[in-house]
Amino acid sequence: MNQNSAYDYFYKHQYQNALNIFINEKEYYHAGLCSLLLKDTKNAEKFWRMKKNVCPASDFGLCVLGMINLKTDKKPSFFQTRAQLEVYINLFIENNLTEWAENLISCSDFLFFSNPESYKFIARALYANGYFQLAINFCKKSLNYMYSDPEALLIMSQCYYLLKDNGEALHLVNKVLDMVPEYFPAMVFKKIIKEEIEKKYNK
Repeated sequence: MNQNSAYDYFYKHQYQNALNIFINEKEYYHAGLCSLLLKDTKNAEKFWRMKKNVCPASDFGLCVLGMINLKTDKKPSFFQTRAQLEVYINLFIENNLTEWAENLISCSDFLFFSNPESYKFIARALYANGYFQLAINFCKKSLNYMYSDPEALLIMSQCYYLLKDNGEALHLVNKVLDMVPEYFPAMVFKKIIKEEIEKKYNK
């Protein structure tokens, strides 16, 4: 019950309340994450380095502590980057920790060597938070290396759609469907774009 309450507090951004419960429950990774979001980097590091803390996610947390200070001496693993990079970017943006989000994103070239999809993960987080032009830029960087990635193309298409460029959105979603004709999210999105274009012509 206490643990559920801690997660409830966490998702309501009531990090101090969540922190107190996580400490009592010996959930040291989440205690460190709450500390970080309370801008207490010293205690975040303390919790993540505790011998009693067996959560592997803490290792990526320690990498993030370096990157938000523009230090890239600790390299995350392929799977850590895949699982957690977007989570931290989203949390920093949601909690107005803009400088930390910017610093983490600025380490994208470093993260690329941990996981070549890092540019796309950053693009997804930026898209989810309404930074559509920046998301497009990172999709383009991703496609320079992974030129046949339909998801990156679809993210770009969605961004152009939200930037009111239906022509480019349609062009990109058609490229996705040329690659993967049965890619259902792209099929659905193409229908949305075409309906929007038809509405404009029928006005």
